[in-house]
Amino acid sequence: MKYLFDYLDALKASLEGKHILLLLDFDGTLAPIAPTPDEAALPDETRRELERLVQSSACSIGVISGRALDDVRAKVGIAGITYVGNHGIEMVRPNEEPRSIAKPEFRSMLERLKKELIVKLAPFPEAIIEDKEYSLAVHYRLVGEEERPGVKAMVRETVGALMGEREFELGNGAMVLELRPSIGCDKGTIVSSLLESEAPGAGGKGMMAIYLGDDSTDEDAFKAMRGRGWAVLVGAPRISYAEYYLKDSGEVRTLLRLIAGRCGEAT
Repeated sequence: MKYLFDYLDALKASLEGKHILLLLDFDGTLAPIAPTPDEAALPDETRRELERLVQSSACSIGVISGRALDDVRAKVGIAGITYVGNHGIEMVRPNEEPRSIAKPEFRSMLERLKKELIVKLAPFPEAIIEDKEYSLAVHYRLVGEEERPGVKAMVRETVGALMGEREFELGNGAMVLELRPSIGCDKGTIVSSLLESEAPGAGGKGMMAIYLGDDSTDEDAFKAMRGRGWAVLVGAPRISYAEYYLKDSGEVRTLLRLIAGRCGEAT
């Protein structure tokens, strides 16, 4: 895996004269990982760079998160950005109404599961059940290391007892297990959709896309980016569909500043 800042000349050359589609995960990418979901916050310096980018006609931005749509919109709070929640289940484009592809009955099924998980996970008070409207996440970052296998086993047992495999799927993230509808939607499918829908807006300049994410759920997006743009892992290098990496969210901010400067020149 290549360190992105060792290839800045190549990156700059690929962006020259192009409309830039910048696709960004939130937790661990735009914002540092926090002990709990509620504590995650977009740094002021990163917000300023995003605001600069939004003002440029040479750049379009999408924030693609596993968080609920309303949650990630509130966390970022910048108009003019396309927001995607629940790994693609929910989306809202600038000046459009939000849309969801989840079936209404999913909500009642998740409510039933949530009640069961609250009871079953009572022996693990540090485990956090996050209700994301169309999915549920059980965070075990604060659970003692020796108790984590018990939390994961209890979640899998509860899910298996209550839900048919055809309706929902259980995924793994960074210290989290997440139950979401099995409807063929992930960060990869939404990235492919955005690449296709945003291309006409580039006009005759052509478009160059960059995707940045840190989690295992971003691997679908990295895979979708192959041959179509720059896929950048945020964090320590690992086996990944991403070709490049940055060390942390601070380096993401540095990259945003660089791109904002180039977009300013192109505006």
